[in-house]
Amino acid sequence: MKKIVILMLAALLIVSCATTEKSAKVYEYTETDVMIDAGDHKVPATITVPVVAEGVKVPAVVMLHGTGSNRHEAGNGYDYAAPEMAKAGIATIRFDYIGNGDSEEDYIDFTYDKALSDAEVCKSYMIDNYPIDAEKIGVMGWSLGGKLAFLAASRDPSFASVLTWAGAYGVYESQEEYEIAKRDGYYEMTFDWRDSLKESPEFYECAFAIDYPAEMAAITAPVLLIQGKADDTVLPETAEEIYGALTSSEKKDIFWIEGGDHTFGVFSGDDTVLKTAVAATIDWFKETL
Repeated sequence: MKKIVILMLAALLIVSCATTEKSAKVYEYTETDVMIDAGDHKVPATITVPVVAEGVKVPAVVMLHGTGSNRHEAGNGYDYAAPEMAKAGIATIRFDYIGNGDSEEDYIDFTYDKALSDAEVCKSYMIDNYPIDAEKIGVMGWSLGGKLAFLAASRDPSFASVLTWAGAYGVYESQEEYEIAKRDGYYEMTFDWRDSLKESPEFYECAFAIDYPAEMAAITAPVLLIQGKADDTVLPETAEEIYGALTSSEKKDIFWIEGGDHTFGVFSGDDTVLKTAVAATIDWFKETL
């Protein structure tokens, strides 16, 4: 009798290991740079897709970048994340906002609404051209991209899941900057890592028109906030504020990273925080898409 029980347990262990191996499948993937027609401009984008059998559809995520950055993101963080997500079976599209990265447009024409419109264009492009399950599309963003991810999910309930890395929230633009933009035709935003950017009066008018509490309350999709505890740009308490504003989300959580700064350590030579964020991102989207 003992031998029979042992054999049964061994068989169960083999089945369990096989199931785990199957669920942890590593997909091959393709990565393609495209210029997507958005009507009055082109959207530079990179599409990373798992290789699957004909007829199989996969979940997808639209990735939104931060202020003054591009689709590769700080320290090429998105260039690392997208292939890792594809290897886990999740397709992604990451794109440059107007006036950023490979965009041929002038940044002075950038507004939040235009970035959100381009996100929709990118989502539709993936559905039309790749084996994407249209009911399993998420949105994620880093810093400003996080703010835009919230707005995207608020205005388009077809986004089935939301995730942010150090997601911004609320009004950062000042009335003083707006007055300068009205007087001079633009406000010049300066950085220590890239050339300055000119923000138009329309940019500020669009930003000031956003009702953040109402937008956040309209989100019903699951939301995960990935937040470094050492972030001194988007402070950790911002994640707590966002969490409280998500009054209608069916599932929400904060994933705290001890020692994580705003760029998740991508410039430190230690990729531990970035890898932690990417692993949590994959787990979240596999659970919610």
